[in-house]
Amino acid sequence: MDIETAIIVILALALGGFVKGATGLGLPLVTIPVLASFLGLPHALALMQTPLIVTNVWQIWQYRRANQGAYFLRWMLPMGALGVGGGTWLLISLPATALSLMLAGMVALYVILNLARPDMLLPAALADRLAPAAGLAGGVLQGATGIAAPIIVTFIHAMRLPRENFVFALSAMFVVFSITHATALTVVGVLTFARVLEGALALIPIALAMPVGAWAATRCSRRAFERAILLLLVMMAARLLQTGLGF
Repeated sequence: MDIETAIIVILALALGGFVKGATGLGLPLVTIPVLASFLGLPHALALMQTPLIVTNVWQIWQYRRANQGAYFLRWMLPMGALGVGGGTWLLISLPATALSLMLAGMVALYVILNLARPDMLLPAALADRLAPAAGLAGGVLQGATGIAAPIIVTFIHAMRLPRENFVFALSAMFVVFSITHATALTVVGVLTFARVLEGALALIPIALAMPVGAWAATRCSRRAFERAILLLLVMMAARLLQTGLGF
C-alpha cells in the first residue's frame, strides 16, 4: 500500500469512528465503501471485522441496562447469522464489479430510506412476526456487502424505540453479524491473521475519532448532522458505481 492510499484509509477509518461516536451507528456504512474502492471489497470486509466487533461490544456494555423491548432479537439474531453464511457465498461467487455495484446500491438505498422514511410505528406484535425475515435478509446483505443497515436499521427504527434501547438492540444484532461474518470469512480464506492485525491497527483512528464525534454531536442539531452523513454516503456510492462500471 502506497503512502497516499494509506492516508486515505486512515482518514476513512477516522471518519467512520467520528460518525459512530456522533450517531451510535454508521461505522461500516462510512468506512467499507471507501476501503473497498482502494483495497477491494473482500479485503475491506475482512479488515473491518475486528473494529466492528469491538465497537459494538462496547456499545452493548454501555447500554446494557436498556435491553427492554428487545424481545424480537430471540428470532432475529439466529436467522441473521444464517443469512450471513449465504451472503458470504455470494461474496466469493460474484465478480468484483458486481459486488461494487451491489454495495453502491445498498448505500443508495440507505440514503433514500433516510430521506423518505415514513413516520410510522411498527406494532410490537407485527415486529415479532417479521423479525426472522428481517434478520435473514439483513444477514444476507451483511455477508455479501458488509452492510446490513438498509434492512436492520430501518426495521428497528420503525419500532420507535428510545435511543438507548435502539442502540442496544442494533449493537446486539451487529455483534452477532460480525462474529458470524468473521467466522465465515475465515473459512473461505478471506479473513487471514494479517488482516486481523490490520483490523486491530484500524481500531486506533476509530477509537481516537469516536469521542470527537460524540462531542461534535452536542454542538449541532441531529438533523443537520444526518444530512452531512447522507451527503458523504452519496459521494461514496458514486465512487463505487464508477468502480463497478469500470470508468
